Amino acid sequence: MQKLKIGYVPQAKASWKSDRLLRIRHDAIASLERSGVEVVAPPDLVFTDAEARDLCHEFKRAEVDAVILHFVTFSLGDITPAVAVDMPVPLILFANPEPTPDGGRLKANSFCAANMNAHALWRMRRPYAYLHGAPEELGELFAVQARALACAASLRRSRIGLVGGRVPGFYTSNFDEMALRRVFGVDVKVLDILEVVEEAKRLPVESVDAAVAGVRDSAACASDVSAEEVRQAAALLTAFRGMATKYHLDAFAVRCWPEFSDYFGIGPCAVMGSLTETGLVTSCEGDVLGALTMLIEQRLSSAMPFFADLISFDERANSAVLWHCGAAAPSLCADFARTALRKHSVIDGGDRKGVVRDFPLRPGRITLARVSEDRDGGYRLLLAAGTGLETAQIHRGNPLAIQFDCSVKALTDTIIEQGFEHHTVLTHAEIGAELRALCRWLDIRVVEA
Repeated sequence: MQKLKIGYVPQAKASWKSDRLLRIRHDAIASLERSGVEVVAPPDLVFTDAEARDLCHEFKRAEVDAVILHFVTFSLGDITPAVAVDMPVPLILFANPEPTPDGGRLKANSFCAANMNAHALWRMRRPYAYLHGAPEELGELFAVQARALACAASLRRSRIGLVGGRVPGFYTSNFDEMALRRVFGVDVKVLDILEVVEEAKRLPVESVDAAVAGVRDSAACASDVSAEEVRQAAALLTAFRGMATKYHLDAFAVRCWPEFSDYFGIGPCAVMGSLTETGLVTSCEGDVLGALTMLIEQRLSSAMPFFADLISFDERANSAVLWHCGAAAPSLCADFARTALRKHSVIDGGDRKGVVRDFPLRPGRITLARVSEDRDGGYRLLLAAGTGLETAQIHRGNPLAIQFDCSVKALTDTIIEQGFEHHTVLTHAEIGAELRALCRWLDIRVVEA
């Protein structure tokens, strides 16, 4: 993701100006810069709305991604609304703890200023975030918001390739293309399965040769998959990568059945896992919002997302099993020695065509999420956290048992009663705070059990 560019507005009352306040400004800017963001800041404190508007011209020229409004002291209430009007970007309010009182004049009144200006933004219907801490802590305090804002900015430059549409009867894979563009800024390029298949068939021999070892070595063994099927998977993988380059794609949602294996002789499952492994996150069954959720999790955590069904749960153990048929990224395996390229357990009745990659997922802390359309035309996000457990190969494909932090009954009741899709996405990272922040900026309702 590109480096964030942040506008910084250090507000104060002119009559309170002192060297101490300038040091606060300096410490806040230095802290932000240490965190890895680029800061666009004025050379002095900001005392009036006219100064704020002049600063906004600089922010616009610099194309800042967000503005931090720092209440170095109490300030006049017209500065923040002026910035809100001029800058249609996320606004973050930052207040500092009050200095230790010494019996004299109030030294900052920073929180009160943030309170007053939060009210103004609320009345203006502008979304905002709020941070509180020492100036030298600003970069650390801003980190969650920074990751959420960087993710939102990257989504506006993203494109998902929908290959073949959704699979039959899976209304859970339907989506509103223009709502997706309006809220997330994500573009969708619709592609035909035959375009991918024909590209794979006409690849030069040497191009396929170069990819064979990567497919073969992505699992410890190829237990019932022929060398020809491995070669077909290598050709398909190369073709998908070529399509991503040709159409400038960041992700795929693939209609992986029923006709794909008839057209090409194998299912694309292991190939989809390899695409995800190399950064082109890929969802099954033509689920575009599933691919979007994978993209969000990848960009918030840099960890590998896993697209899955919740297939069973145990109330006594407060656990559930997440599973899919063999399209997990190879690095998600619990033990490489237990990975295998195999024929699909379901396609054409099972054990007739490859190629899937069977293994249980590794344990560890996880975040489960799902971007979903709300019935009012907006969006919502299912969110839960838990711990992945050591899991045996209890089903063909890719299983993982998860012990959830919330009640698993409450989670499954929420999924059913609120009509969420049966596809969810998990990642081995704790990104609940970042997901909540992202949803706040995009006006998405968060649903937690």
